[in-house]
Parts: sequence; structure tokens; C-alpha cells
Amino acid sequence: MGDQHKGETLTEFVRAGGPLSGAALHRLALGSAAAMARMHAHGVTGLRLTPDNVALGTRGQVLVGVQGSPGRGGPAGDVRDWAELVRYASGPGTLPHPLRGVVERCRRPEPAARPSAAHVVRVLLDHTMATAVASVDDLLRK
Repeated sequence: MGDQHKGETLTEFVRAGGPLSGAALHRLALGSAAAMARMHAHGVTGLRLTPDNVALGTRGQVLVGVQGSPGRGGPAGDVRDWAELVRYASGPGTLPHPLRGVVERCRRPEPAARPSAAHVVRVLLDHTMATAVASVDDLLRK
């Protein structure tokens, strides 16, 4: 991470404030998955998505320190690293739905069985939209 980004690494953030949950965990998962998908779309893989290489910006943005290393597991390796990053951020215990399902798929031992980064983003966006629609429906019923 460069000096231009004043956020804490995920490691520092979790040590200081404990694991993420709810909307904060979902924002981290979606933001880091979207960054990963963008980089994959540009042919950059081997991102080293670790708690020490991902920071939470001062305005809540997710900052990924790009250190692409071709041959370091490719997109499937990045997807597995993303899943481990989300598990770390959530602390011990069970992940909430839909994170649990997508993280489990991303941790499959066989790389070819893991979803793409773009698919992970779609799953997380689908949940975001469903939650937003449910919130609007609740408001309209009042």
C-alpha cells in the first residue's frame, strides 16, 4: 500500500476493532471481489489478497495493493485467497448467507471447480439488490 492511501490494513483493523460483520463484512467482500474481477479482466492475476495487502480506506473503500505475480495460481488462486480474506475478516464462526455459500465454493480444493471473480461479484450484488428491494418493500408497508 502506498502512502497516498491512509487506511489501515485489514490485519490492523481486525486487531484493533475485532472481526467485521453485517454490512461492513459485505462491503469488504464485495469491494475486494470487484477489485479482483477488474484486475482479472485486465489480465492481472497473482494478487496476493492477504489481510496485510488489503486496506480499508478512510472513506470505507477497499484498497488492494496490486502485486500481480503471473503463475502464482492464476485467477482460481486469487479467488481462493479472496475466500480466505473474507474468512479472516469475519473471525471464527459461521459466515452469514450468502457469503457462506460463495466462500465455500471459492475454497474448493480443485481450482477448476471455483467460480470466477466476476461470478462472485454477481452473487454478492444479487444479495445486495435483494436486500435493498426488501428494505423498500418494508418501507412501503408502513
